[in-house]
Amino acid sequence: MGPFEDAFDLSISEIEGIKSEPALRAFLDRLLKRYNVRHAVYHAVALPKIDQANPVLILTYPDEWVQRYVRQNYFTIDPVVAAGAISLLPIDWARLDKRGPGAKRVFGEASELGIGKHGLTFPIRGATGDHALFTITSNVCDAEWQKLISTYLRDFQVLGHFIHGKVLEFQHGVLPPLKPLSSRERECLNWAAAGKTNKEIARQLGISERVVRAYFESARHKLNCLNRGHVLARAVSLRIIGPACD
Repeated sequence: MGPFEDAFDLSISEIEGIKSEPALRAFLDRLLKRYNVRHAVYHAVALPKIDQANPVLILTYPDEWVQRYVRQNYFTIDPVVAAGAISLLPIDWARLDKRGPGAKRVFGEASELGIGKHGLTFPIRGATGDHALFTITSNVCDAEWQKLISTYLRDFQVLGHFIHGKVLEFQHGVLPPLKPLSSRERECLNWAAAGKTNKEIARQLGISERVVRAYFESARHKLNCLNRGHVLARAVSLRIIGPACD
């Protein structure tokens, strides 16, 4: 696995200019090469004001697998989708229970079509009831997989929220106006984006961890987000934080 120091910055820069779902699909192809992963998938489970279940799929899987998955309605038996419905944390496929007949069928057929030896899925939840999953898969050895996800977990989590934000734009146009963040809220988000924990941020700013959590909670409400990853992704996307925020 080669170094990807510039992959995140380049990907964020590109995704901001994407204007259509086909362009987003092409972006996923470039993402595979940058991070040396097998496949990438964006799956909108539910979107605001859209009654249809699973309304958007943007992925790099083979057409044969996509058609079979949709035709057989594997959404209802896929353990990844089931886990994503209740989890807020990334889901490593290796830790899923694959003993049931439905799980065996999905993973067995996926393996036959080369979907990937490993998989990691990021649940995405918005403040308006939207729910999506962003997945990467890989065929690298176990040690390389663990190295990849430990190093680039935050990259993939933030990129998943960026992609989801783009899909919301395509579906609903401009998002509602957001309340401005205070200087302290921006400081906390900037330190978090740099990988600092709440404890480290509190020490850096000379405040308590409880106050740091309060700033994050306030920023989450102002930016209409559901969790920490979503807040960071939206703040970077809107240039509220980061090197280009001024």
